[in-house]
Amino acid sequence: MTDIVLGEAILALLSEGDPITPYSLMEKLQLMAVSEKMAFRKQACTNAVVEVQSSLMAQSSEYSSFQTGSDYPPSSKMIH
Repeated sequence: MTDIVLGEAILALLSEGDPITPYSLMEKLQLMAVSEKMAFRKQACTNAVVEVQSSLMAQSSEYSSFQTGSDYPPSSKMIH
């Protein structure tokens, strides 16, 4: 059900002409959760928000490790 509401949120953003970003997706899912009447769908929206946040945090940590150079040798050991 989480994947279904995630897809619905993406389709809603596309039909509204809004950009698809992690932040716009989380906002749309939160709005869907607030307006949802069925508890299982409300929970699915909440789960989808957590999934997007987790993905965003994972990407952020990968980017920061790349920025700090942990994937490369120190510059003093590199051939210039």
